Amino acid sequence: MSLGEITLAECDELRTLALAMPSENDPVSPRQLSRSLEFMESTLPSKNSDEQAGQMRTAVYIRIFGGYTKEAIAYLVERACKECDWFPTPKQCLEILADYTPQPSIKQQALHRCEKFSQAMFDQFIADMRDGPITQSQIDNAPERWKRICVETGLLRREGDGYVQRVKIWDLYR
Repeated sequence: MSLGEITLAECDELRTLALAMPSENDPVSPRQLSRSLEFMESTLPSKNSDEQAGQMRTAVYIRIFGGYTKEAIAYLVERACKECDWFPTPKQCLEILADYTPQPSIKQQALHRCEKFSQAMFDQFIADMRDGPITQSQIDNAPERWKRICVETGLLRREGDGYVQRVKIWDLYR
């Protein structure tokens, strides 16, 4: 189903579902990060160090990069293996990660599409009112936030418990 085929109410429901989705930006686990470091270590030469120094280096890298996502670490490993002559320092890794741009999650994509759809519908509602009178049912069926905005911009006015379209002065003389 494309967003062009749904109603505003269905879009609001999709937005609610998307907001309820868990975050997809889970940090990499220490085990996954350790395996990624091992891969880089087997690919890129580094200063010879004993086992204890290697464990300390791994602990430092896990502490520094433990908050990054699996995808970010995969990006780091790929770039480091392609571009570095030696196993990268934490500073070099941070420079590589500064260039990382994550792909939008399904949640982010759904929210973006809902926002785009809602904005297009609101823009059409405003355009219809500016082009001439619209029906009272169109006004009544519009979301409350749209009506409040239209009161502030002078397109609608409060009347009793509802809203009515303001009449343009030149329309009175037609």
